Amino acid sequence: MVTPIGIGLESFWSGLHAGRSPVKRIDRFDPSAFRSQVGAQIDDFEPTDYMDSKTARQTDRFSHFALAAGRLAMADARIEMGKAMAPRADRFAVYVGSALGGIAYAELQHERYMERGIRSVAPNLALAVFGGAAPANLGIALGLHGPILSTANSCAAGAVALGEAFRLIRSGGADAALAGGVEVPLSPLAFGAFDIIRALSAGRNDTPTEAERPFDKDRDGFVMGEGAGLLVLEDAEVAQRRGATPYAELRGYAATSDAFHMVQPRPDGLQAARAARLALADGGMKAADVDYVNAHASSTPLGDAVEARAIARALGPRARTVPVSGTKAYYGHPLGASGAIEAAICVLAISRGWAPGTVNLANPDPRATEFLPGLRAEPVEGKMDGVLSTSFGFGGLNAALTFSRADR
Repeated sequence: MVTPIGIGLESFWSGLHAGRSPVKRIDRFDPSAFRSQVGAQIDDFEPTDYMDSKTARQTDRFSHFALAAGRLAMADARIEMGKAMAPRADRFAVYVGSALGGIAYAELQHERYMERGIRSVAPNLALAVFGGAAPANLGIALGLHGPILSTANSCAAGAVALGEAFRLIRSGGADAALAGGVEVPLSPLAFGAFDIIRALSAGRNDTPTEAERPFDKDRDGFVMGEGAGLLVLEDAEVAQRRGATPYAELRGYAATSDAFHMVQPRPDGLQAARAARLALADGGMKAADVDYVNAHASSTPLGDAVEARAIARALGPRARTVPVSGTKAYYGHPLGASGAIEAAICVLAISRGWAPGTVNLANPDPRATEFLPGLRAEPVEGKMDGVLSTSFGFGGLNAALTFSRADR
């Protein structure tokens, strides 16, 4: 985990338990020209804690986050490539999702080009900006020879990367994968692109910790964040042979398309609901097996209301009682990384019997509680045998993941 509330699993977990939003006025650049002026920055990240100085110089922040999260995930899984019982390098994949890839670095280099010409542009630009740069750098650093895949399904990209890695392993195409999402979008042009279409919260520039408000009646848009979440997925038999103790089992995955609008979700939530139902069916689970839902809940006025309807469609009567929370107030909305960060929350919830509540849910939207009476401002505690995670992106791109206890 590389997030504004903590780097590394335990630091991230402590940040969730603290129950506070890290959102503040952006100081990465001057935001005064924009309607929204707040973001969820990571201010304590030092690349050379995770790579040598030469690698840090030759790569950008997009790859820095991926390399850090990948090394942290491998260490947490106690995998040392080349050691006895480690998964085979030629059967170890890297699947990473990102909505924008190295766009912030490209923007910086474009500014240099406009000011001083082509000779001022960093020679690694072409190698840094494409979406596959982060997983490629991970594969090189860790010596992994399995398939490399980058997904760019907007804010569902991280969930899609996990789901596609899951399918690869289940089909026998790999034994293990590093999978998840990485996003570094806090640059003036990228930020401004979302601000100009009024997707970002603009009403709480003076009280930034209150700006991201999932499912709250007074929400007015999301808060852009940056971050990374990578998980190690392994075939169960491979994990058992090396004596690994999994946090949870990834049971099912599905993706659908609204085929409706580039920005607005389909109002009836039909295709979003179908993704959740298909993910449950893919894992042999029923709605009654779901003990917690981690919702995408980006804090947009339309999106959260439609998502509540979609979850209710997917779960039927179970939606009346299942605990639901939206967790983006803890780390902002890091676009393509969000689904992976939320997948990590889900597996830890199963493993540790605790899930974060919805920060800033002070005045729940009746359009949401009508469908989801179990919306929770406070943490969810207790045994969670089955969990559903939903992710949605521009273009009507829907994804869902289901998890269960590994010792079921």
